[in-house]
Amino acid sequence: MLADTATVYTEVKRLGDGFAQVYAEVDAEGAPRVIGVSFDQGMLEGLPAMPNTWSRCFDKDGDGRIAEHGECNGDYELRFALPEELARRGVTPFQWVSVNWNPMGHPPPAPPPWAVPHLDFHFYIMPEDAVAQIRPGPCSELIDCDDFARSQLPVPPQFVHPDHIDVGAAVPDMGNHLIDSKTPELAPGGPPFTHTFIFGAYDGEITFYEPMITLAYLESRPDTCTPIKQPKAWASEGYYPTTYCMRYLPAEERFTVSLEDFVHRTAE
Repeated sequence: MLADTATVYTEVKRLGDGFAQVYAEVDAEGAPRVIGVSFDQGMLEGLPAMPNTWSRCFDKDGDGRIAEHGECNGDYELRFALPEELARRGVTPFQWVSVNWNPMGHPPPAPPPWAVPHLDFHFYIMPEDAVAQIRPGPCSELIDCDDFARSQLPVPPQFVHPDHIDVGAAVPDMGNHLIDSKTPELAPGGPPFTHTFIFGAYDGEITFYEPMITLAYLESRPDTCTPIKQPKAWASEGYYPTTYCMRYLPAEERFTVSLEDFVHRTAE
């Protein structure tokens, strides 16, 4: 950490047998250098092996009960506000963070390689109360059909990299997912899925940034950063990341998943 950088933290929350919290490294002017999630080895242990029957669910067959398969996304979620010291400055569009454990990955229309145990790290631009208005229903990944239509409104091309495409992977209380069509595991005969980067979208706007990482890859204790494919323009002014990183820190016996190398962007 550079001498003129301070690290600030949120509260700690439990997942699996361990704990996680959101942190940010901010410079002397309060601008972010890093926004990430820090967690211990225990968070990768004791995780539920099966999806739940209460998260992002819809009674598609109308029988008055939620089936274990086909009527729930079933993820386990932690939600965090940004550290207050960063949030009150309003210098970045990100407003809150979620960590989502998916014991069996994602169902169609998500690509088949992603049907493996993994964690999603959502860094939201869209306010939490607005995300909560994206209702469950019978369309796509159990989203309300009117809300699904709103999720399909195209993001103006200058605000998203052309490799990130819409495959209809819209989820209630979350939004649409614009996947990287060039991510290696989607190529014919490609390698196993380890990690990829997704942009969230709703109402024709980018709503979150998301590193999606397999449990197996995190258990390998990585130390790597990957560039985030950048758009040509940004809809609102602020500091935006240009890389995402996954690290195990042996001295601290902790993992981090983070957005880094922030650059100030002006609005088009």
